[in-house]
Parts: sequence; structure tokens; C-alpha cells
Amino acid sequence: MEEYPPYPPPPYPSGEPESLGEDSFSMRPPEVTGQFSLPPGKRTNLRKTGSERIGHGMRVKFNPLALLLDSSLEGEFDLVQRIIYEVEDPSMPNDEGITALHNAVCAGHTEIVKFLVQFGVNVNAADSDGWTPLHCAASCNNVQVCKFLVESGAAVFAMTYSDMQTAADKCEEMEEGYTQCSQFLYGVQEKMGIMNKGVIYGLWDYEAQNDDELSMKEGDCMTILRREDEEEIEWWWARLNDKEGYVPRNLLGSGVLNKNKD
Repeated sequence: MEEYPPYPPPPYPSGEPESLGEDSFSMRPPEVTGQFSLPPGKRTNLRKTGSERIGHGMRVKFNPLALLLDSSLEGEFDLVQRIIYEVEDPSMPNDEGITALHNAVCAGHTEIVKFLVQFGVNVNAADSDGWTPLHCAASCNNVQVCKFLVESGAAVFAMTYSDMQTAADKCEEMEEGYTQCSQFLYGVQEKMGIMNKGVIYGLWDYEAQNDDELSMKEGDCMTILRREDEEEIEWWWARLNDKEGYVPRNLLGSGVLNKNKD
């Protein structure tokens, strides 16, 4: 067996090595034995010797409405269910008029949409340009959410402010689901006041301005006797209790508003 020469010894410096002492390899941190000076203008977060710790007890408090808006957009259903009870009015919008329901609809979080509506949020809340949650659902061609909102009292004739378009007009023609969504919403517009024996519901309070108009309250059930005539297109002739008169169609819905709030 071939033998290899031994490794050369480490290149120790000449002379006797210095004694390293017993504590040379101690892992203990050095003691702070006194005060030390800092350069002018510098501060330290170290406590001075003998000082008492101050218990500030500070906690970060988040705005419940902001959390509701954000969690509805991000799809955090558990947080939505918890935080909604801390919000004074879950229908309150941000500075642009966007509500939690707008966010949930636009992000496609159907479970949150249903929860918010069943909780009693305003299904017809309009943003700064008049977009309702139904407009948002239509722009996504989300026919299932559109059906749910209409059944929950969404106003199908509500119009945006800038271009005066209904939700049906907002369906995206070049996107998947356009045909179904568009046919459903235009179909509701064509049949409302005819289907269900003409029974419709008031979605807002309205005080008659002329002798031939009807005053109504939110939730009033009435029967449409004539949808359009030669004089009026956007006003329908209706019977409410023992009275008849014109009512504005954009304030009407085929579904009953859900006002339950646990």
C-alpha cells in the first residue's frame, strides 16, 4: 500500500504561542458596565440604567367599513361574516360610491354577494356614475348573479348618469356569456309588468308631482295596467290599492327587496 507523506504542520508564527486563557472562547455577551456617549444628534432606543419600562398598551384599530370593503373584494368570506356586525351601515360606500356589494359582484364572489344581500344591504346602491351592482354583474356577463339580484329587487331600468344605460346595455358583447346575460336582462325588461299578472314592487319612495301620478312607498305591491302609451314610455299606468296613476318605471322591480338584518 502506497504511503502518503504527512501533511505539513500549520504555519505557526515563530516563538512560543501566546496563552489564550480559559475564557477566550466564552459565548457570553460582553457586559455593559456603564454609560457611553453618542455623537451629537443621535438617539438610542436602549433604556437608561435604572429607568422603568412604560406600558403603552397601544393596539392598531382598523376601520371596520374599510375591512368590509376590502374583504368583499378579496373574497375573504370569513372576515366579511365577522366584520359586518361592527359596521354601522354595511351599505356605506367609499369616496367613489363603491359598496361592499359592488366589490363582491365585480370580483365574482357569489357566496359573499348572497350573504350581503340576505343580510340586507342596499341592492340598488349607485356609485358616483350611477352604476348599481346589477350594472357590475352585467358588465361581467354573470347571468347567475344578475338573476339573483333581480329576484332580490334590483332595478332593471336604473340608468348610469354619464351614458344613460341600463344594466342590459352593459353586457360585454365580445366576452363569454354575453348572449345568455343579455337575453335574460332584456327579457326581464320586456316582461316586467306583464309576467306575474302584472305585479311589480316599488323600490323607492315616490311622492306624486302631478294629479295623474301615484305616490308609493318602498316595498309597495302594485299592478301594472298599461306599460306604455302614446304619451309616456318611461312611465307606466298602475293600480295601487284603490288608486290608479303613472309611476316611473326606473323605480320599479320584479322582486321584493330583502330588508332582513340579523
